[in-house]
Amino acid sequence: MMRILIVLLLISNCAYSKDREFYKNLLPFEKSRVKAIYQLDNKNIIYISRFERGDIIWEKKYDSTKVQEISFVMNFIAIAKWCEGINEKNIYFAQNREYWLGGGAIIDYAQIRVFSIYDRSPWRDSDLGIVDNMERAEDWCEFYDPIFYDNW
Repeated sequence: MMRILIVLLLISNCAYSKDREFYKNLLPFEKSRVKAIYQLDNKNIIYISRFERGDIIWEKKYDSTKVQEISFVMNFIAIAKWCEGINEKNIYFAQNREYWLGGGAIIDYAQIRVFSIYDRSPWRDSDLGIVDNMERAEDWCEFYDPIFYDNW
């Protein structure tokens, strides 16, 4: 009985480490930079990685092994399946760094904007809407639960 238990334990550890190694090699950024991971309803995986000046949104399509960069935002917040009043599905909430005319950044109280997940250049001219806070957005949106989320 003890031999069977040891063999099962060894097999499960080998399978687990290979699976983790696959994902480690697949990602085009350091594992320590992962801020969030989501799985969409179409089974595609969305990775959010931290960068020195913001967050990068990546996608791994379900039937592919490649991870491709989608876009860059200053502060990624969450992905929603849908929201009332917005016709697109798979949208995300984020903040961008904005600047005053003549220089100077608006850092405090940046607007939370809604973007399509496939918007390659998210900015004021491409947002789908603006929310004043995420608590209010939860009342009229259905959000994906992240597989992983790190707030550091």
